[in-house]
Amino acid sequence: MRRPVLSLLLVSGVALTGCSNFRDLFSAHADVAAEAGSLELPAARLAEMVLAVTKGQAQRVTRETADFISDTWVDYALFSQAVALGQLPVDSASIAEAVWPELAELKGTHFHDTLMSRRAARSDSAVDSLYGEPDVRLLQHILFGTRNAPPPVKEATRKKAESTLGRIRKGADFGELAAELSEDPGSKADNGYLPPGPRGRFVASFDSVGWALRPGQTSGVVETQFGYHIIRRPALREVRERFDDYLLEQAGAAVDSSFMDSLALASDIKMDASAAATMRSVLGATEESRRSGRTITTYKGGEMTVEEFLRWVRALPPQYLQQLKSADDSTLLRFARVLTQNTLLLREADSAGIQPSELEWEGLERRYLAQLDTLKTEMGLAGSDLSDTTVAATERQKVAGLKMEQYFDELIGGKARLRPLPSALASLLRERMPFRINAAGVGRATDMAKEAKAKADSAGGSSPVQRAPGGPPIPGGQPAGPPAQAAPQPTGPADGAGLQ
Repeated sequence: MRRPVLSLLLVSGVALTGCSNFRDLFSAHADVAAEAGSLELPAARLAEMVLAVTKGQAQRVTRETADFISDTWVDYALFSQAVALGQLPVDSASIAEAVWPELAELKGTHFHDTLMSRRAARSDSAVDSLYGEPDVRLLQHILFGTRNAPPPVKEATRKKAESTLGRIRKGADFGELAAELSEDPGSKADNGYLPPGPRGRFVASFDSVGWALRPGQTSGVVETQFGYHIIRRPALREVRERFDDYLLEQAGAAVDSSFMDSLALASDIKMDASAAATMRSVLGATEESRRSGRTITTYKGGEMTVEEFLRWVRALPPQYLQQLKSADDSTLLRFARVLTQNTLLLREADSAGIQPSELEWEGLERRYLAQLDTLKTEMGLAGSDLSDTTVAATERQKVAGLKMEQYFDELIGGKARLRPLPSALASLLRERMPFRINAAGVGRATDMAKEAKAKADSAGGSSPVQRAPGGPPIPGGQPAGPPAQAAPQPTGPADGAGLQ
């Protein structure tokens, strides 16, 4: 069982608009939105990109969209410049910095394993006792779905379920039929097995039948709002290993919770009085604040500063950052506590000499280098025109900049998809190379895009920016994450939650 080190409690909502230093509104060049190495992102160019990703969509031009695009532009511009200058981090120490979230996860997992190894060994009698308990069941089922089906289809489905039940009673293997016929994708892939769980987990009609079954017994056809089910309670000999895994998982969760609680208590974690306000302000203006020495939490032997907080934040997928920006104070404080506990956990792991295995490190290194190669190829940066050191560095930078801009044109035109940078590489490049995001320039780009969109809308939908067919890879309404997808309808007996 893996313990997720980067476990986060977040909420969704509308993101906050990034704050700007008042003096920057006058000192920054309003015609330039961002700079990265030798490259510049003009405010007019940013306005075009914002228009392109919001064109034809029922969404407004927002500052959040402009912030997201300019932030993304900086990351990929720095990557292109690092390629041109031969400065991509490819030595072992740099790779360790670029993939530190994965290293942290491995250390946390291994440390969890050492904690688990100290627990008292389980006996076979524990599994026997759990199997016989009235509050826990492990069931198999086959689902014949009828959700929203018209009566003739529903009747045909019922007959199919009854025919399958007849085959089972004649000796057909239940698991094989579940893998062949069940319409619940989660359990179908595991011969119809549902994970062990408490009573009340499933919808009432499924629950009552499942809990009435004797070991090895199969039900008749059971109807729920999801369709027709055939339910079986496997005998103990068939599921002993599954119950053993369940006990291990429960024990692991208890060990983790107990250890983290005791670690937090022993370390005397304390929140700064203005911790929530500090986090909220830096989330709205991360680059202006990333070198801040302000404290968010303190603990015995150390503190979590704004810089450390942002290091964790930049390791998150963009959509989580957007959720954090709109989180309430209590959620931000819980998040800060989790990060502090993670820091303390990693400190304990380091003290215990916990390290990834040689094989694990080789895997991380191999995946990282493969990601770099893939991204260079996607962006057109893999050619000899950028690796030829006889060509002046300034010329190579110009060529890389042109290729990067072409890549962004393809992204916005729907001809390419956004390939993520490896893990913490963006933060590493920002630490090593010059860049700037100009708040005034981003604000001007937002205003220009709003004005152009208003004119286009009033003119009947025409727009000065034309885009190739296909959806944009950078959404405007949720600028820090992928486009939202409709949630699939549940197909199993768990009430309101499928069979998860």
